[in-house]
Amino acid sequence: MMTLRTFLARAAVGMLALFAVACSVMKSGSLTTGMTPVQAVNAMGQPDLKDSIPDPNHSGASVLRYVWLEPGKAAIFGSDQRLASIQDVETNTKQRVELQARAEAAAPPQQFDPIETPLNYLFFPVKAGLIYFGAGLNCVGGGACQQPQLPSPGSAG
Repeated sequence: MMTLRTFLARAAVGMLALFAVACSVMKSGSLTTGMTPVQAVNAMGQPDLKDSIPDPNHSGASVLRYVWLEPGKAAIFGSDQRLASIQDVETNTKQRVELQARAEAAAPPQQFDPIETPLNYLFFPVKAGLIYFGAGLNCVGGGACQQPQLPSPGSAG
């Protein structure tokens, strides 16, 4: 049988190990000017895009640019291979979501299914009751108290 002292000691060692693993996995993800490309990769991970762009300060010269899409950062290195500029990059996820919403809105209406559609209408009161019951539980649980949005009776799901 394990004593309380042994249990607490094992729990403390386990929590310390968990803390060490969590800290080692986490990336800081911070860029500062003056970093080298190797330091930037160590801080942020491998970039999603590596390319050369024209140097805005010198005509004919090009500088290195690293782009990380997940955090939305771009690092532009100077001719001395030091980080000169940090820019925020907006990814196209918002545009993709809007485009997908427009495509779904423009999609043709669903075809009539002679078996599924009558069943949807038959079980709609049960579905509506469950939606209202869930909204009531949400309100009691401290969530937003509002009237739920019901789907149309003919819709599946």
